[in-house]
Amino acid sequence: MKTQKALSVLILLFSQAIYAAPYAAGEQLAALTLHDQYDKPGHINEQTRVILFSRDKAGGDLLTSALSQMPDNYLSERHIIFISDISKMPGLISRYIAIPSMRKRNYSILLDRDGDNTEKFPDQDDAATLIEIESLRITNIVYLSSSEEIKQFLKLN
Repeated sequence: MKTQKALSVLILLFSQAIYAAPYAAGEQLAALTLHDQYDKPGHINEQTRVILFSRDKAGGDLLTSALSQMPDNYLSERHIIFISDISKMPGLISRYIAIPSMRKRNYSILLDRDGDNTEKFPDQDDAATLIEIESLRITNIVYLSSSEEIKQFLKLN
């Protein structure tokens, strides 16, 4: 009986860890370091103001389109971080197609290769996520489904 109870508690705790709710406004982020498409470290820290996040190809394409005419250093000067969760992408595709394509961009794209670091980042299918933060606390989360919306949000027009 004790074993069965203990097992039930462990299953409950484990299932909550697996299905943890995504971050919401008001929650605190932990500082995070990921490597970009050039394998250089990039950091989410106290200075970060906005995180642009994509978990799927559609969201990534929206961000790429919106940022295509952006001046060099635009993101870094404004403390904006672009993160892409590429964990579900087949290794050969990421290694030989996606990452070489990302290297053509004039901005850093931090890559979550295993999905663990961004598992709680909120997302919606076919949209880009913009997470506003102040001192690592989430102040706003916006899902944008067009490159024009992203440009307006980032004042790229």
